[in-house]
Amino acid sequence: MVRKNRLQRIYLILFFLLSLGAITFFVLKALENNIDLYLTPTEVLMKDLKELENFKLGGMVKEDSVKMENGLNVSFIVTDFETEISVLYEGVLPNLFKENSGVVASGFLQENQFIAYEILAKHDENYMPVKIEVQN
Repeated sequence: MVRKNRLQRIYLILFFLLSLGAITFFVLKALENNIDLYLTPTEVLMKDLKELENFKLGGMVKEDSVKMENGLNVSFIVTDFETEISVLYEGVLPNLFKENSGVVASGFLQENQFIAYEILAKHDENYMPVKIEVQN
């Protein structure tokens, strides 16, 4: 009798652990596309990335590197203060995009230039509401 109860308890614990593992797997699989991991310019050069392989490039927009070309074409340089990569983008830039600010660009490498199809500007984590800034 005691042995049967112990065996049932072991089966219940195993079932619980397997269920928890399966739930964790499916949640992580569902969130896989929403996790924004990016490579710095130095990591891009160290990795053996194939041309036209999609990835996210993150770093700082180099000062005096933003050049607005005809229409919506923009070129700028992303740096991690060790390595620089030239970025080409066609589209409207986010409001928070500026020089000396963080940026994450989605796209691919083509002939040593990063062709971006999406730009995300990183905001300053030291945000202060306007009213508080005026009082200081």
